[in-house]
Parts: sequence; structure tokens; C-alpha cells
Amino acid sequence: MKTADIINGFCELVFRDRKGNKIYPNVFVEKWEADLLEVTRSRLTYEYEVKVSRCDFHKDSKKQDQNGDSKFDNILAGGRTNYFYYIVPDGLVKPEEVPEFAGLIYAINGTRRADGYTEPIIYFHVAKAAQKVSSTKADNKFIDKLNLSAYYRFHKLRRINYLQTSNSITI
Repeated sequence: MKTADIINGFCELVFRDRKGNKIYPNVFVEKWEADLLEVTRSRLTYEYEVKVSRCDFHKDSKKQDQNGDSKFDNILAGGRTNYFYYIVPDGLVKPEEVPEFAGLIYAINGTRRADGYTEPIIYFHVAKAAQKVSSTKADNKFIDKLNLSAYYRFHKLRRINYLQTSNSITI
């Protein structure tokens, strides 16, 4: 299972089952990055960090920002999100291995029947619920930054796609 598969599968879950919530994949906000950031209708934020290897999971605890503050210190200070989760392939990490404040979600490959045929799907199971690390809700300024980041990312990808397709066309 690849990181992109998990991100795409989780975005589909939010679009399908959590109507009104917004999900932002691979978003940069101010000085930090999130694999997935969900903003609920009540403006609570959920950050999801996707890990597909144990090595990458263990490296995460050593991450620091430009000021030398650890990622976990920033999360616990309430400056990043209300809830923090790891999403990993099923069984990669045990619930007791994640930090006390963090939650753990397993991504599980599966299939579902749709219109007479079977299609692959990723299911998600909460193995450990996250603790609330902040009561601060997302304000309009924060949501505007998220929307702007997503807007520029979309147009950058669109431009790259256009250049790739226009270079392959010969007349």
C-alpha cells in the first residue's frame, strides 16, 4: 500500500461519509505541512499523518521546525490542530507505540460490490482514538489560507498535466 493510495482512499471516505467536512491533502499552512487536514462543519481540525513504513513512523518523532521545536511539542502546544492521528497499513504499528495524545487508524485493503462488479477500496479502522490537544477552532483566516494553498496546488498540478500532454502531441 502506498501513501498516495491511503490519502486518496481517506479523501473518498470524507467526501462520501462526512458531508460538509473539508479535506485538504498535502497542504502547507504557515511553517508546517500535513499529509491530510480535515476541517469539520464545527471548525474542529483533524491532522492525519500517513506512514507506510516503520522506519518512517519512528523518524516522525525526531522532526523539528525552523526554530528547533519538535513536531510533537508544536502539536501539544495546540498550535497545529485539535486532534492528531496516524494512518498506517493494517498492523504496521501497535496502538501503544503512538504518542499518548495521538490516535491510530488502520488502512485495510478490501473490495466492495458496485453495480454487479467488484472494485478495490481501502477501509479505515480507528485502533486508538486521539486526545483533544486544543480547543481553538479554525477561524476564517485559517480556512482562507487552506483554500488558497489548495487553489495554488490545483493550478500547479493542472499546469504540469497540460505541459506533459502538450509535449506528447505531435502534429
